[in-house]
Amino acid sequence: MRADNADTCINIDHVNLDNNYKNRLVEASVQTTHLVPYRLRFWPGTNCDVKLSPSETNCALKAKCCCRILSQWILSQVGLTIVVTIWALLGALAFFNTEGPREQEQSRTLAKIQKDLSKELANGLRESIDRQEEWPFTIHRYFERHESLFLEAVGAGFGEGGGGNIWTYPGCILFAVSLLTTLGFGAPVPRTSLGRGAAVLFASIGIPLHFLLILNIGNLAAIQLQKLSLRNSSTEIPTAPRPKWLKLFPFLSILFYYLLGVGLFGFARRRDPASCFMFPLDFTAAGGVATVDGQIRIFYALYLEMAVTLAAIVVSLLQASATRGIVDIGLKLGLLTNT
Repeated sequence: MRADNADTCINIDHVNLDNNYKNRLVEASVQTTHLVPYRLRFWPGTNCDVKLSPSETNCALKAKCCCRILSQWILSQVGLTIVVTIWALLGALAFFNTEGPREQEQSRTLAKIQKDLSKELANGLRESIDRQEEWPFTIHRYFERHESLFLEAVGAGFGEGGGGNIWTYPGCILFAVSLLTTLGFGAPVPRTSLGRGAAVLFASIGIPLHFLLILNIGNLAAIQLQKLSLRNSSTEIPTAPRPKWLKLFPFLSILFYYLLGVGLFGFARRRDPASCFMFPLDFTAAGGVATVDGQIRIFYALYLEMAVTLAAIVVSLLQASATRGIVDIGLKLGLLTNT
């Protein structure tokens, strides 16, 4: 860069900037950066400001206006919540109609085969009553056949929940929510072709919609918490340190929510302390979800959904501070540059 009243040139690369000046530059850049992320409207809009080209008719205007209003209703947080809720209930109904009859029929078939084997064993022992030395071999053959039958039934999905029925409608609601949240923690697996096809279709549409909804709810809640912290703070400078309660909110909220689940699904059901603190295992296929009442399955589905929502809020709150902290560490270690 050339000075106005001199012929000398100043090489800007040789100018030494002290740390305070660098920090002021960083803070200035943070202040001028748009930190509030865009998100969907909470309430649907009714704006229909559509312009027509000279070649279009009034019918095209009405069609465009209807499409615009419909998209504003669907792609709002309220509208998207309604859509995802209806989609989850419809998905649960599809799983109930495809997997429920198979599970009931399998239970009846297995009970009938076990009864027939018991009769066959009794008849075999009665016929060989004069040859009691053959009884151990007869009983051994019975146990082998029963074991093979039981293993085949388990491989087909019988008894996934430790007894009882998994694919009741409340159980299907829990499965649909676990599929939407992409957690799938110990969830049962559809066995029929229609059930698996329904799961693929349900997940391909529901997961993106659910992800969009949770992301926007997390951003909205995080922004409202930040506004509340600035309102109660003595300064409104964007780069000022956040209040202590806002820093501790992610960790305390997760701890509180977990203890709430311990109380609701553990101690309220009069379980032992170890089972209370391991309550999420009780609602998985391996943990015996089939033995849990239907109402509790629905409550756990709601608890799981709120847990994912809380996680989105925590991620939104930690995003800005975590990004800034990573940048600070990178600058100290000489890993980052802005040239």
